[in-house]
Amino acid sequence: MNISFVIPCYNCEGYIQNNIYKLYKKLKSLQINYEIILIDDYSTDKTFLNLNKLKNNIPKLKILKNTKNFGKSFSLIKGTRASKYKHVVFIDCDLPYFKSIYSIIKYLKTNDMVIVNRRKRGSKLKSYKLNFYQLMRALLGYSINNFIRIWFNIDIRDTQAGLKGFVKPKNFSKIKFTSKRFFFDLELILLFYFSKKKIFSLQTVYFVPDEKSNINFFNLKKNYETLIELIKICMNYKLLNEKTNNFLR
Repeated sequence: MNISFVIPCYNCEGYIQNNIYKLYKKLKSLQINYEIILIDDYSTDKTFLNLNKLKNNIPKLKILKNTKNFGKSFSLIKGTRASKYKHVVFIDCDLPYFKSIYSIIKYLKTNDMVIVNRRKRGSKLKSYKLNFYQLMRALLGYSINNFIRIWFNIDIRDTQAGLKGFVKPKNFSKIKFTSKRFFFDLELILLFYFSKKKIFSLQTVYFVPDEKSNINFFNLKKNYETLIELIKICMNYKLLNEKTNNFLR
């Protein structure tokens, strides 16, 4: 298979080099044809500098930088549009589902989309001893997923997990997405779902990121923007259905 791995990055100077080397070694062992696309979302630390240090040691590496902090969704869309292969895999830069990479690739051979599902029977959380921040993050994610499942009446219980693969639509560059900051994963899943494409849900072993994550519950501006974006996607339900008429024909 030819696969483009798209990885959004933001303020991860402390671990990004080690994680990309770890991913590179994994992909090399799988003997697949690949490219790694890293998108720095205007980090305020040395993330971009550290990314560029990887160029000489890791082949097939493409590094992009946003002109300001646009958000995860913007970075994923930008990276996908820059990808050269029809199979695309999204991975969070902290690699929370690293052990599931091989399974994503395996099931992507016979499905249009493969998503990690933390709610699926057999999925395991590495540690149940969560601090307050981790607990709040887990509860927030669980609440959002339940709301989405009920609102859209779909049997998909995990839309935001940071590892998923899909077959890129030929007209991807022409699709105008609603999401800019956070919910591109949801929007992409909806487009595949309403187009009646094959979506495979994969069990996984995962962890909840700690305080070093760039999610900030007390950033009122970003939280407001995230909420408004979710509401827009929900209110555009009919519009999302209309989009699928020209999607993945």
